[in-house]
Amino acid sequence: MTSCIIARNLFKRYKSKVAIDNLSVEINENQLIGLIGSNGSGKTTFMKLCAGLIEKTEGELMVLGEEPMDNLSVLEEIVYSYHNMSYESNLCLGRIIEYYNMMYPNFDLKFAENLLKHFNLKMKIKYKNLSQGMRSLFNFICGISCRAKVTMFDEPILGMDIKTRKSVYDIILRDYIEHPRTIIISSHILSELENILSELVIINNGSLVLYEAMDTIKESAYRVDGNPDNLVNFIKDKKVLYKDFSNITSFAIIEGLITESLEIEISTNNLNISRISPEELYIYLTENNYNGGMEELWIKDN
Repeated sequence: MTSCIIARNLFKRYKSKVAIDNLSVEINENQLIGLIGSNGSGKTTFMKLCAGLIEKTEGELMVLGEEPMDNLSVLEEIVYSYHNMSYESNLCLGRIIEYYNMMYPNFDLKFAENLLKHFNLKMKIKYKNLSQGMRSLFNFICGISCRAKVTMFDEPILGMDIKTRKSVYDIILRDYIEHPRTIIISSHILSELENILSELVIINNGSLVLYEAMDTIKESAYRVDGNPDNLVNFIKDKKVLYKDFSNITSFAIIEGLITESLEIEISTNNLNISRISPEELYIYLTENNYNGGMEELWIKDN
């Protein structure tokens, strides 16, 4: 499979703060990809680097086979859409649409107009007068209509109600099917996204944690609950991603497939096994307190 974004030993520093920390990843082209991480994990910085909006500190970054910074031939094939894009204060939506139509050679003006009508957004409305949810929606419309080879949405659903979010996800999936390209969506709400994604990237503290196909991720780990002594015996030869032995519960998150032999072993140890969602896997992979969970919050000083 061809890579459309290649990062090798990529760093981005802001004075003493390291936003991207030795990140290496090769992102496949023509995939619908979720970019997941907590606030400050480096999602926005990575997207801005790929869009040529900021310059890397060191390392290698290639988008569509070229460095994106100050490269107009590549940048017209990359769109970065943020939920709160900055425009001149008095610009109306129609003028902003005209700007996108001039800047991006594959911009579908008719599609953009259809989306504006569908969501009852008038061309003459000034951008500054939109609510946060409507700004997010308008910026999404501009981004999806560009039909750029690399389309990046940074927290695109901020402020939207659940009905509008559902419509946005449906539009992304349908337009991706109609016009295959690399679409990357950063979000905190993986549970809403997972059914439309083909791949998932997880970053934490500026570094890559996981990049895998969604079908693989859904089968990649499981949870085991039960008596602490039995659980300790069970996990001793397993790859444990997370464990919590607290006063309330004892469980472990383990990498691997649920097989018939595994279920027999679980039954023999009087334990319970269950699948975990991709969102739960993300939480456990990026959890800081590997052995403690939240239990340490209630430990009193002597």
